[in-house]
Amino acid sequence: MYISQINAFIPEKILDNQFLAKKFNVSEDWIYKRTGIRNRYISEVDVFQMGIKAAEGLDLGGVDTVLFVSSVGAHYVPFYVRIFEKLKIKNSRYGIDVSNGFVGFVTSLHIADVMFRENIANKILLIVSEKLSDLVEENDINTAILFSDAAVAMILENHDKCICDHRVMYDSEYLDALNINENKKIVMDGKRVYKFAVNNMKKMLSQYIDKYGKKIIVPHQANKRILESVKKSFNDFEFLDIIEEYGNTGAVSIPLTLFKTYGNTEISLKDHLLISVGGGMTTSAITWRCNNE
Repeated sequence: MYISQINAFIPEKILDNQFLAKKFNVSEDWIYKRTGIRNRYISEVDVFQMGIKAAEGLDLGGVDTVLFVSSVGAHYVPFYVRIFEKLKIKNSRYGIDVSNGFVGFVTSLHIADVMFRENIANKILLIVSEKLSDLVEENDINTAILFSDAAVAMILENHDKCICDHRVMYDSEYLDALNINENKKIVMDGKRVYKFAVNNMKKMLSQYIDKYGKKIIVPHQANKRILESVKKSFNDFEFLDIIEEYGNTGAVSIPLTLFKTYGNTEISLKDHLLISVGGGMTTSAITWRCNNE
């Protein structure tokens, strides 16, 4: 499986450290040292419209399946149904909405892999859209300095005879470390999230590397301190990192990293190891093995 086309929607409104420093009466340096983030983006349109804007830049000829990924919240009318209508996809064979927190993109790639192997889909439009600004309590400095909005759309095809190796680890002990409260706002215990993310990403990456050797590692862009702590254990590996400019965009962060690194071009997923962490807490990763490996 590979990405044949990819595009992104980045909102125009920027939330920078200067604004947040004044709001919370801290220094810009204080924010940067704790997050490694300089800018976040705030969308003026909803999750569905963000996804549409990302997809409008793609050639949708031959698409017969839509996967719509978002962790923003429940909705009554499936987004994938509206995508078929809005983007005028005529050969509407199958669609799924995927809501699995920040690991939703990794989950959706496993779903796509199964759909290809079972001949359910021929060409998949995968949209990942997050408006995390809606979930941030505006006076909570712990979350306001992290989260950002963005959407990515891509076309997945499967002509390389590779299949995925998808792994998941859960730890219910950390269930309350990152969650949504009764007011539908993100609550986070930063120290516990950091401990979980670093320890479990290292453990899972080691398992994959022992089996597959060198891959380009594309981690969830959660926090620069988390990324740097993980990188120290894998000095010989290339890590893709865009968090400084775009912040934590949830499930969008891995596909946005791919887009900002490679642009709208064909991307061979078998060369990459994608790993994410999300509320629950969950660690989820995926890579691909081919017949000749």
